[in-house]
Amino acid sequence: MYREWQGKVVQFQRVGQGSLSPPRRDYEFDIPLTSVASSCIAEFDAYWHAKANGGRFPARGDIDPSDFKKILPNIILLNVLHDPFRISVRLRGTRIDEFRPKGKWTYLHEANTFDRGRREDYLREMEFVVRNRRPVYARDWMTSRFGALCDLYAGIWPLSKDGERIDMLVVIEDFDSLQPEDFDLG
Repeated sequence: MYREWQGKVVQFQRVGQGSLSPPRRDYEFDIPLTSVASSCIAEFDAYWHAKANGGRFPARGDIDPSDFKKILPNIILLNVLHDPFRISVRLRGTRIDEFRPKGKWTYLHEANTFDRGRREDYLREMEFVVRNRRPVYARDWMTSRFGALCDLYAGIWPLSKDGERIDMLVVIEDFDSLQPEDFDLG
């Protein structure tokens, strides 16, 4: 198997960016935090748990962005609406904007800027976090323009004004080891 991608690894390494692992094309959702190779996700997870007071979800007001400035470019803050279930984007970090296209839509279910089938996946993931009332971690991958497969880790954490009803989600996609110019993002 290694022979099939050895040259691609060398080409990608010449660019000097990214972390490479043996190729995997399977998306993993709801994996243990110990399987997530991302310092910014681990850092925010510890922060979120410290803010969760007595088993109650932290509110947006409990989260101080100045406490984790280096993570901010990788954050997406989502509003959660119930009845019907809807997700809207409140803000996106600059690193997210480099890797994920913006669209002219209000709610995630209206978005047309995802890979085919991924919009429904993202909606199910957000709904899973709201329904199961806990953070979730995932591993995905991106293919560089050199053909190398690069791991991409993500985490989703619930927030609540009253500590019970989830009204926001914090999403972190860790693009820190990747460079946009190494990918065909158009």
